[in-house]
Amino acid sequence: MNVQFPCPAVPMQGGGISYRATVDGVMVACQFTWEALQDVNPELTLDQPINQFNSSAERLLAIAEKKIRSGGIVNGVVLVSTSDL
Repeated sequence: MNVQFPCPAVPMQGGGISYRATVDGVMVACQFTWEALQDVNPELTLDQPINQFNSSAERLLAIAEKKIRSGGIVNGVVLVSTSDL
């Protein structure tokens, strides 16, 4: 399975972040909840979601990739929430 993350982070309504991945050439939306962004690095809890994502992007994308590889794509979306951290 070929998983790549070619696109920049995009803010979502509700404070989360969306980040596109390609899985074997097919686009998949990786969505990171606002709560996951706050919990991944508690020192940045009051920062903007995009800054929270960027400061922990490597860890968050690794979690998304793990979910992708374990069959966690539902209707073209991989949702990363606090319980995935």
